[in-house]
Amino acid sequence: MRKLTLISLLLLGLGLALWAGYAVQGSYVDEDGVLQEHFHLLALGWVFTFAGAVALMGSLVSKFMKQRTTSE
Repeated sequence: MRKLTLISLLLLGLGLALWAGYAVQGSYVDEDGVLQEHFHLLALGWVFTFAGAVALMGSLVSKFMKQRTTSE
C-alpha cells in the first residue's frame, strides 16, 4: 500500500472516530438551560474526513496516471 493511500485511510478513520465520539458523548441541557455539547468533535470530524477524501482522490489519480504512462 502506498504511503499517500495509508495516510488518507488514517485521516478518514480519525474523522469517523471523531464523529463516533460526538455521537457517544451526546448533548444535554444543563440546569441553567444552556445546551452542552462537544461541537468541536463534529467540526474536526468533517475536517479530517474531507482531508482524507482529498488525499485518497489524489492517490487514486496518481495511481491512474502512473498506470496510464507505463501502458503507453
